[in-house]
Amino acid sequence: MPGAFKKHAEAIYNFKVRPDDIWVITFPRSGTTWTQELVWLLENDLDFKTAKEKPLYERFPMLEITSMVPDIAFSLIKANFMNLGNFQGLDHAVRYPSWKSIDEAPSPRFIKTHLPLSLLPPKLLSTAKVIYVARDPRDVAVSYYYLFKMVGKSLTRTTFDHFWEAFRKDLLPWTPIVAHTNEAWMQRHRSNLHFVFYEELLKDLPSEIRKICKFLHRDYSDEKLSQLADHLSFDSLRKNKTVNNNTNEKDEVQFIRKGEAGGWKSHFDSSMELQAEEFLSSRLRGLDLTYPSFSLDETEFSHL
Repeated sequence: MPGAFKKHAEAIYNFKVRPDDIWVITFPRSGTTWTQELVWLLENDLDFKTAKEKPLYERFPMLEITSMVPDIAFSLIKANFMNLGNFQGLDHAVRYPSWKSIDEAPSPRFIKTHLPLSLLPPKLLSTAKVIYVARDPRDVAVSYYYLFKMVGKSLTRTTFDHFWEAFRKDLLPWTPIVAHTNEAWMQRHRSNLHFVFYEELLKDLPSEIRKICKFLHRDYSDEKLSQLADHLSFDSLRKNKTVNNNTNEKDEVQFIRKGEAGGWKSHFDSSMELQAEEFLSSRLRGLDLTYPSFSLDETEFSHL
């Protein structure tokens, strides 16, 4: 984590959780925004009008966003350097700690975080509803790279090859990804935790929406759920300015990208593919966790 997190970690760890909170936890670029919009609408009677008028980062704020801003960047963001003043609510987060704003917000609260469970309030899973979304780390690496390009613009001069090196060595914010996901995977049978893979959402969104409805004790007709699924299509989300929160309207790199599984294959050369196999095999070995698109057994068999 950035150095600023050391000053804020205790306050975040001791954050007071409420029974009517709903949290969405993910490693970055794992379907966070998609799931936030889904959950907020289910919990607000499919109020599409408000969803299209009020930015998602206001309806579903990020717990640790202030801690992600290095001290030196505060004045730069205030000056709108890199066009980040209005990105993900950073303008407000610079003036007032994000967790304090959420602590003072009225119930019910919707809270987003990329922090692993071990850095969050210990009583979270025994108090509030939590939805954790996991995604194939190879696709995460690609999407994460494009996020850095969008935010850093000309300051991000790294190639994807170099970015992948940092990713697989766990040198980027919120890494290591497999350990992050495994913490939630090990708790997946808890009644207050709903664990879902991004790939499952892509494969059959209506079915996964119904599962989340059951988890949240919400009931909607098939017609309403079909309407929600249409709203959540990636073509729709890319056009939705309250959700697709770019740094400016002319961004070639979009905050919401393709919404696909397996896109990493067009970015990895043969050497990187082998590195990815080794990366996943070594980190998954001994764990019960498996990704839908990566089988440890099949990988080991392919090397026999």
